[in-house]
Amino acid sequence: MSETTMLKSFAELADALDVMELPDVTDEVTVEPATPVVELVDPLLDLEALFAGLQQAGATLAAITRRDQETRALARRDLERHDAVVAEQRQAEEVQGRARQIRQEAESLAEQAFAEEARAAAGRVFEIALQAETAAGRIAEQRRDDAERLAGELDLERLLVERLRAEAAEHAKAAEAERAGRLAGALAEAKSALTAGRFEEAKALLGTIATENPDSAEIASLVESMRRQELLVKVNAAEEVLWLSRREGRRDPAPAVEHLEALDVDGLPDELSRQVFGEWARACSRICRERGLFEPLRYAPDPGRGAVIARGAPDDPYVVISALGLGPAWQKGSPVSERELRRARPLR
Repeated sequence: MSETTMLKSFAELADALDVMELPDVTDEVTVEPATPVVELVDPLLDLEALFAGLQQAGATLAAITRRDQETRALARRDLERHDAVVAEQRQAEEVQGRARQIRQEAESLAEQAFAEEARAAAGRVFEIALQAETAAGRIAEQRRDDAERLAGELDLERLLVERLRAEAAEHAKAAEAERAGRLAGALAEAKSALTAGRFEEAKALLGTIATENPDSAEIASLVESMRRQELLVKVNAAEEVLWLSRREGRRDPAPAVEHLEALDVDGLPDELSRQVFGEWARACSRICRERGLFEPLRYAPDPGRGAVIARGAPDDPYVVISALGLGPAWQKGSPVSERELRRARPLR
């Protein structure tokens, strides 16, 4: 049975193993390369270094931008110089062409003139025109050579592209300013119309600019404000007509029905819409009884909208007695189709 030895320290372990007697095995063991030690960097110091590097990069970028702008300005001046030379060339060619025309006319006159004085004068004009044609031709040729030389020295195609890009940017900027001006003017006019209660005018004004400015928060806000104000006007009108109809309908239902028929019921709150419809239906029921109409029906395809239809005699066709919110197709006295009759219910 083996004896167990209790060790209390690394020194005792060394004594127990007698490391000096261990065999030398370094020649037989392959030593793997050591794993590189990763030095931990203080995150704060690392961020400071990054920030300093970014500041230096920003300064370098600003300097490059300035130099590029200066180079661009010089290139534009070179292009303007080329344009000036080309313009002088074209002007000289125009002068040359005009001088050639005058020379030919003077030559023809000198050959055909009857009077000696006319031939002599035409000859002098011929000489002047010839000198002008020759001088203008030399200038045109010189400017043509200058333009070709400049075009060879400059990156002309790139300069022209750059100028076109700059012109397009200016045009876009001007168009944006014009659009913003139209928007501001239309908004001001629409607000004025809205304040005065001219809702249709305000809608028309906003419609002209809404397509051009589909993402305008100002237009959206004004449209919402107009919707609320328009609804408030409708609600106030409906409440006033409802009160008047209840008061006067006890004596004569016909005026109450006419007032209610004239209301714009689009978008009314549900409760108010039900009250208007109910008062209108009650007044129509009284009219049908007073007139002795036969089999009155109520056609209500949508909440708050409908028509009262009835027969004048038992064998007569159904016609419209009154309509609320159904549009101009439902005129009083107009006939009713079978489909609509099937959906109608007795009027109580």
